Amino acid sequence: MGLGAGRGPGTGKTTTIARLLAVLCAQPGEPSRIALAAPTGKAAARLSEAVRPAAASLSLPPLETSTVHRLLGRRPGSRTRFRHNRSHRLPYDVVVVDETSMVSLTLMARLIEAVRPDARLILVGDPDQLASVEAGAVLGDIVAAAGRPARART
Repeated sequence: MGLGAGRGPGTGKTTTIARLLAVLCAQPGEPSRIALAAPTGKAAARLSEAVRPAAASLSLPPLETSTVHRLLGRRPGSRTRFRHNRSHRLPYDVVVVDETSMVSLTLMARLIEAVRPDARLILVGDPDQLASVEAGAVLGDIVAAAGRPARART
C-alpha cells in the first residue's frame, strides 16, 4: 500500500519517503542509486521541493527528481517507446514514484518492465486522489488486490 499513515496531502508521505531512503542509504556496501519520479512535471517539482529539506536533514545525497516519462527516456514522436525497457533496464537500485494514482496502466507497465528485477520499486500515493487521465487506476487496483475493500468510483 502507499506510504503515509493518513490519506491525502499533508499526511507525512514525503517525510516517510525521505526517512525510508535514509535507511536504505545507511545500509552497508555501495550506496543505493535512487530515482525519484512523478507522473507530471508539476508533481515532480512538488516532490523535489518537499523531499529536499527532509533529505538534507537526514544527510541523504542529492536526489534528482523527474517525470516518469523522462526517467524512462521518452523518445520523441512516440508515446509508448522508451529508451529504458525490458532489454535496457534503468540503472537504479531504488525507484520511488509519487502520485502513483495518476500513472496510467500503460505507463506503469513500461515502468515495471524497465525496473531491474533486483531493484526496489516504491509506489506512493492515495488511490482515492488524482485519477489517471489515461486508462487504468493502477494504484487503486493494487491496493484493492492487497485486501483493502474497494470504494465505489465516481
